[in-house]
Amino acid sequence: MAEKHPASGPEGSSVSSRITLFNQHAEQHQNWMMINPFAHYNVSEMPKRSFGQEEYGRAPAGSRSEQRALAANVRALQEILQLCEQIEKSGQEDTERHGGKTVAFGALFDIYNDISDKLLATLLGARKYGFVDFSGETLFQGRDETVPVRLVRPFQELKMEILAKVEDIRCIYVEKTNVEPTTLRQE
Repeated sequence: MAEKHPASGPEGSSVSSRITLFNQHAEQHQNWMMINPFAHYNVSEMPKRSFGQEEYGRAPAGSRSEQRALAANVRALQEILQLCEQIEKSGQEDTERHGGKTVAFGALFDIYNDISDKLLATLLGARKYGFVDFSGETLFQGRDETVPVRLVRPFQELKMEILAKVEDIRCIYVEKTNVEPTTLRQE
């Protein structure tokens, strides 16, 4: 009676495939630990990442951090849309600019306080994107109650633009999930 060697036959291929799978996993882990700044006792041993100017300060492509950033961008744009909608509902027609609405910051603060506690951050974001306009660098409750906050364009135009930006971000998210992570530069 001949003994079967465990590495031969159909069972052997299963063992060798598991060994290969384990080695691949170990290599992936080792590559990840090379770029993980918390895995080194001495940061100077860590290889430097190579990235272009567009990638600087951004999470690696396809990472969970990038997914979170894109989701946060979508939420911020949705809050800006909600703010513009409130200005449209409660504002008065701007006589200087055709099609835009204006509301005093104090009145907007009272209305928006029931909706969200992030009015000023949302206003600053909306001004950054060019959806609203107000005088001064920032607004303070009590001091700037009468400062007008204006929609730059009619609400329907702003709504279409914001929804297009949200859709673009969602498309970027789908594209980025299929991109390879940034490569390392060995020095």
